[in-house]
Amino acid sequence: MHRLWRAATVAALLLITMPAAASAESSDVEFADSAPVAIPVGKPAPVTLVNNNTTVRYEVTVTATRTDGTSVAPPATVDLAAGGVATVTVPALNPAGTEGFLVAVARAAGVAPVVARRPFRVSAAPAWKPSVADWRITSYRGAVLHGPYNATVPLAKDTSCGDAAVVVVGAVARPAGGTATVTATCRPGMTSVDLSLRGLGAAGDYAGKIDLAPDADGGELALTVRHTDDVVYPALLLLAGIALALVASWQSGRLTTLSRAREETFLVEADAAAAHQRFRAAAEGRSWRAYSFMASLQGRLEAVRRELRGLRWLVSEIDVDKGRYKELLDVLAEQRDLVDAWEPFAARLAALASARDAVTGESGIAAHADELLHGRELPSTGEVRPLVEEAERTESALLTWAADDRTVRSLLDLGVRLDGAVPAGRGQERLGRAVAAVRRISDDMRGAKDGPAYAELQVGPRLDEPGTELIALRQTYLGVLGGQSTVPDNGRAGPPARTADAPHTWDEVRETATAMARRAALSRRLRNALAFAAIGAVTVWTGLAALYFDRPFGTWQDYSAVLVWGFGTQTAIAVLAGALDRIIVGGSVVRA
Repeated sequence: MHRLWRAATVAALLLITMPAAASAESSDVEFADSAPVAIPVGKPAPVTLVNNNTTVRYEVTVTATRTDGTSVAPPATVDLAAGGVATVTVPALNPAGTEGFLVAVARAAGVAPVVARRPFRVSAAPAWKPSVADWRITSYRGAVLHGPYNATVPLAKDTSCGDAAVVVVGAVARPAGGTATVTATCRPGMTSVDLSLRGLGAAGDYAGKIDLAPDADGGELALTVRHTDDVVYPALLLLAGIALALVASWQSGRLTTLSRAREETFLVEADAAAAHQRFRAAAEGRSWRAYSFMASLQGRLEAVRRELRGLRWLVSEIDVDKGRYKELLDVLAEQRDLVDAWEPFAARLAALASARDAVTGESGIAAHADELLHGRELPSTGEVRPLVEEAERTESALLTWAADDRTVRSLLDLGVRLDGAVPAGRGQERLGRAVAAVRRISDDMRGAKDGPAYAELQVGPRLDEPGTELIALRQTYLGVLGGQSTVPDNGRAGPPARTADAPHTWDEVRETATAMARRAALSRRLRNALAFAAIGAVTVWTGLAALYFDRPFGTWQDYSAVLVWGFGTQTAIAVLAGALDRIIVGGSVVRA
């Protein structure tokens, strides 16, 4: 028997040293797997043999030998049926790191021995003890942060991986569904274990355990993997929510401003109707009661409303200092001024009628006054202001005309009296020139068609010279016998007095909402710029703190919540800032 064992050993060594020749003889019996066998240190290792010959039954002896041919364990024997499969257990091997071949020698009666071999390596079983019992890994998915962070677990003190690289596999799972594989790798000489992840799907917390020492105590590690998106996406979405809130607030402010302006058009129209009724009541029974501009005012205000509606969806700022909105505000302010002036216009026309009654005889300016005192429907609101101003100028001209006419009549009467007292010669020449000048002035006065034309005549300065001449002649030829005269020493009557109860229509200055907004615009914009920076920072930080930090992030619900947070926070703070803004400027801005 001892001789047989020696012969088998020699045959195995021959096969090891001459693999090509042996492989040609070993096709009937072979190992089921040609990959190297990893044999745990101190533990038996099962290997599988296959008999490819369906007619011969073999007795197989398996021996573990080093590369130098020395045996490292007693041989193991197994019967291998024809065409069958058998498992043989290789005895425990020591120490770790031993390498060699498993040599299988198959014998059968009347058949030449068959030899097969397979590499092996003795590896130490992992027995790593982590320094902590729980470990948390964060796995990011994103453009900036990507992959696992904090994926290296330190081992306990005075513990290392040993002299061989060993891998341990575990798994983690998410409560909502989904699993991932965790691979722990300990490299020779290292004092920490590297963890790698595969199969992470949806965002969430994956939990599980991995045993770093399968054959010893103290190797279990509770593992939590947080699979989340990086901070860039939620931060950008918060900013998008802020921007969306600002756009909504901006558009809401535009619509509110336009609505207020549109509301003002209706208020102006209502005030115009009331002012027109008061005008008609004040002009009861008078020829100017027929004056009206309601139809043209309503048409103009409707045109303003149409243009205000057209500005609602334009991407442009509603600026009270420039642009089309300012032009519409100016139109609206002009219509408001016309409405405010309409009721006093009745008193102005009454004063004009009183001044007209003081003018006797025919004159162009009196005829113009009669035309103004005849009411009519004004086809355009643009005619209201010129009409009111023309009535005012005509009244003033009539008052001046009456005073100048009295002066002219007095001078002509004086000329008649002097004609019989002044002797022929140089005195009569002086008298004739003076009277002729006064008559020319009188003719010019009666030919003036309106107030501006009368003002251009400069009647007063023109009467100074002939009036002075006639007064001098009176003093020379009439003396104290000339009696009382209505002509003052300077040849002119006293200045005319304005008719009472005729207020100047355009003397009242109104401070509108536009003027107040212009004063507050600069300081408000500066405050809003500073407030936006602070609000944006607060919104982003609070949003990340509430919805991102210390929790997994990455579902569509998470992104929706972030967007709503940015929009809602910005809107709420904007409302608060708007309320504070109204307090700072002293209350709500309303039209005076």
